[in-house]
Amino acid sequence: DLSKNSTLRLPEADVWGVLMKKDDPFAEKASITADELRGTPLICSRQSLRKGSQLCEWFGGDMEKLNICAEYNLVYNASLLVREGIGRAISIDKIINTGGDSGLCFRPLYPALETRLDIAWKANAVFSRPAQIFLEYMQQSAKQA
Repeated sequence: DLSKNSTLRLPEADVWGVLMKKDDPFAEKASITADELRGTPLICSRQSLRKGSQLCEWFGGDMEKLNICAEYNLVYNASLLVREGIGRAISIDKIINTGGDSGLCFRPLYPALETRLDIAWKANAVFSRPAQIFLEYMQQSAKQA
């Protein structure tokens, strides 16, 4: 609960999209829509499947209409299933190597779905000097972005 803590919103956002094999027909698209994903085998993170999650809302609120063939806790494990042709993984960008000879590619969702990150700490916390310096550095970096 961010309202009960001191917080700092980080300037960067994680971009959601589809991890797939480079020879997948969707690989030629610039982005992927919810309608295009309906009926295709999907591999989703367990936490993203919860009712009320950002991904659930992006899909229109009803994940039960999707063809979810597998769930993952670690996207690396999902990438192994994608490589074997089990399905397409819904994940955030820049976690799995999609360059060179990885055999994988990533395409963002459309409309775009982003997750923002916050650093949170107990209100009125007393920090060690190194922790205080780190927090000040993060605050300055966030202002400059």
